[in-house]
Amino acid sequence: MFHTENELLQNLIVTSPKNARKKFRESIFESWEWKCMYCDTELTEQTATIDHIKPKFKGGHSTRSNMGACCGKCNSNKGSQLVSDYFDESHPCYSEEKASKIKGWTDQHFILWSLTPE
Repeated sequence: MFHTENELLQNLIVTSPKNARKKFRESIFESWEWKCMYCDTELTEQTATIDHIKPKFKGGHSTRSNMGACCGKCNSNKGSQLVSDYFDESHPCYSEEKASKIKGWTDQHFILWSLTPE
């Protein structure tokens, strides 16, 4: 699987950059089964957004391991917070299962999981 948009672009020479980005994003949505990783809301092409698990503002990158499917409401509410600050026991949809799935996603794709701010 491709870990960055650039890898995908390099490997899809016959596809336009716009279509390659779309395929990259769709692969993320498909991996999350077209559900928000925080609240499990069903997503569509019109409602799906990408959340940077570690915000770009705080040093996160646009890599597959740092990008998850998210509904607009959760993405807006999270803003530039670290996932550990946004998705904790006080979040109305929090569960250990969901938190573990997010951690597993980042671990599976080889990024460090930080539960505390840097």
